Amino acid sequence: MTDDLLTAVIEDAAASVVVRTPESSAVGVVELTWGDQVDVEPIAASEGTSEGSDGGWHDRRVAGYVAKYATKGTRLTEGSDYRIRSAEHIEQLPITEHHKQLMRTAWRLGGLPEYRELNLRKWAHMLGFRGHFLTKSRRYSTTFGQIRRTRAEYRLDEQREALGIADTEVLTVVNDWAMTGIGYHNDAERRLAAVFAELHLARRKLDGQDDDGGGPHGR
Repeated sequence: MTDDLLTAVIEDAAASVVVRTPESSAVGVVELTWGDQVDVEPIAASEGTSEGSDGGWHDRRVAGYVAKYATKGTRLTEGSDYRIRSAEHIEQLPITEHHKQLMRTAWRLGGLPEYRELNLRKWAHMLGFRGHFLTKSRRYSTTFGQIRRTRAEYRLDEQREALGIADTEVLTVVNDWAMTGIGYHNDAERRLAAVFAELHLARRKLDGQDDDGGGPHGR
């Protein structure tokens, strides 16, 4: 498949795909589509190709672009560190009106029976989004589970090499836990813990929660 053909397929798919929401007495049926602007750029294998030499997209530039936005501060998109407990809770949050409106919409739609399975109220503090910042295909990529297994195997091989243990030997790992102490060592540690507890309680109250997590407006 050529770059031109793949570009045409993507542009055609973006222009034709339509997803219709379930019918709702509150909002009716909404048709969701892609926007009019679709920018498709071929990605070269390396910077030394013709695309990379004239400033086009290449693999390293794409990796840097993804890393830039994946590592931006979480406060770029304002939300709440705790789940929303009520519509009144949203109004108490120290965030912009734009983000409040997104939360209000998620809360309102989450109360409709036809959208109950989306758990919008549960994730209203995340503006209704409950996924990862980065999505990928299992078919064409890998899984986070496989990445964790590969990392664990790598660390195990490191430890085997450091201890001089061959790969063919069976390892038996024994975890032994014992109590070494409880409480604080001195008055300074006790006072510091009390300060942290007060700060934590003040933050929970600011976010609309009480000690039992029920919130000032009920569950």
